[in-house]
Amino acid sequence: MPLSPPRLRRVVDEATRAALLREADEVLQGRWRFFVFADAASDPTAGGVTDWHFCEVTGRRTDPDSPKFAPNSPEPAAVGDVRTIWEKSRHHHTTVLAIAYALTGEHRYAAGAAARIADWILENPPGRGVNWASRSEAGVRLMAWAWCYELLRPHSEWPTWFGPDSPLWPSVYRHQVFVGEGAAPAGGDTLAALAGQYVASVTWPFFEESARWRREAKVALAREATLQFLESGVNRELSFGHHLWATELILLPALLGERCGDAFDPAYLARVARAVAVVGRLRGEGGRLPRYGDIDDGLTVQVEPRSTSREDWLLRVGRDWLGVPVEEPPGGHLGATLLLGDGRVPLRCGPGLHGGSFAYPDAGLYVLTSGAGTERPVRVLADAGPLGNLTPAERGHADALGFTLSVGTQEVVVDPGTATSRADSEWRQYFRSTAAHNTIEVDLQDQRAQMGPCRWSREAAVTPHLWEPREDGGRLVASHDGYERLPGTPVHQREFELQGHLLSITDRIEGEGRHHLRLHLHLHPDCEIRSEASHSWWVTWRGGALRVRFDARWQVRWGQGEHDLASSTSTLGWYSPRYGVKQASPSFRATLTTMLPVTLHTNLEIF
Repeated sequence: MPLSPPRLRRVVDEATRAALLREADEVLQGRWRFFVFADAASDPTAGGVTDWHFCEVTGRRTDPDSPKFAPNSPEPAAVGDVRTIWEKSRHHHTTVLAIAYALTGEHRYAAGAAARIADWILENPPGRGVNWASRSEAGVRLMAWAWCYELLRPHSEWPTWFGPDSPLWPSVYRHQVFVGEGAAPAGGDTLAALAGQYVASVTWPFFEESARWRREAKVALAREATLQFLESGVNRELSFGHHLWATELILLPALLGERCGDAFDPAYLARVARAVAVVGRLRGEGGRLPRYGDIDDGLTVQVEPRSTSREDWLLRVGRDWLGVPVEEPPGGHLGATLLLGDGRVPLRCGPGLHGGSFAYPDAGLYVLTSGAGTERPVRVLADAGPLGNLTPAERGHADALGFTLSVGTQEVVVDPGTATSRADSEWRQYFRSTAAHNTIEVDLQDQRAQMGPCRWSREAAVTPHLWEPREDGGRLVASHDGYERLPGTPVHQREFELQGHLLSITDRIEGEGRHHLRLHLHLHPDCEIRSEASHSWWVTWRGGALRVRFDARWQVRWGQGEHDLASSTSTLGWYSPRYGVKQASPSFRATLTTMLPVTLHTNLEIF
């Protein structure tokens, strides 16, 4: 660790300290603060004991001796929402206890952390149960244990808890053997396995294989960072949640490598810097984060209370360590201090960032802004890129030519989110679908056919035709061929033009024959809708309003919280603020059956 506990206690503000200690006290009671429990912690357990195979959300307990837990692909029918079970076994809550000990010196926090690690090792022997079904989960767990190993070092009982004769070393060894077996799937899962292997090899360099594991993990991390991030710095999975996750996974080993005299290549550090810069630039007013693609709220490490912005420490470390030109975040002091201490010598990586419209063309992300520097800037994030650049694009959604719109700190036209992963196939299918995004749907079909909860059919090629950023807005024209598989080979072209407080959208669907079209506009739950005229509607929220004018040929209605179990095409008006949660929200649905080609206009005027 880069600084002593007394120094850490002096630099952490009282609000952050209090929030973290509250969370630590809940952990000692067996309560959780993740996913559906973010706003209200789960019920306490007897003696604060953790059931490592129980899902508090579904009430289901997996059988740890079931043969259905193949590595990296546990059967949903056997485990339900495995993501919830895995979250506990990532040991972020144990890290919170270790940080609480560093902040207070209180024995109960240190003993609670050590007891949870020992209990997990006892209840999860190697190869037993769902918690040994994923190499990436094992990698994240190794990183959490490494944090606890170092944070609890000042305690007098540390040698007993974590020394060579403790249960920890044999389990760490088995974890590293497991992480190194075979190839992990592409994407962030591979990075998690490699990052865990590297961190563990540095933290516990005592095994015969440690030097080889460390060397091979470092080489593989450099390779994967190049493969998994575009030149712009955007993660190739084209899921912002996984961009955050993957950025943490390439940053933490590099920082540790520098500290232990095993510095990573400058080209690697430059890629890390670009990835952090993307986070800073795509983050909107009030710390709003983009919501494209899957969002499962995955953390690499927890170094701040869950009640704070998870990306603040990442931005602060990027600024203070790599000199990334991002605005100083309001929080993140605890995480940055834990990681950097006082050693902050910036390595300048490029020019500063400025306001106004900008794009990451290699990722197909285009941001049109107006009113920069005012109290109520308008921001439109348009998607004119691929579903995802990593096979099988499992974390992408069928959202080509979709968009979101915010006014100041208020999200207005939104991406509804993710809600679930594999546990509920019906809702998984809806939240990934074209109908759940702000774009045109043809003949009730997705732009790409879903081939299960994590796979798609052929890629829908998206072609940008014009990008014209302006001082107070901009213009984007792009098309996609995802519907060419249908009779008449429809092709959707969309033009966005933002001028001040007016967003004009022109949709042209080329092709032949008669087709059924649907246009969706999904709104934030804070919004309310009222009709002004047959094709003109007011959308209002506290402190603002938006007038939506639809083309007169559309048949327009709005709904909220609609769902028919017999027909997923009737689902309308849902929003997922975080993983595992869905709530009713207002959404427009405009329908039209017409001959192609056809051109349709939609105007959104902000007041």
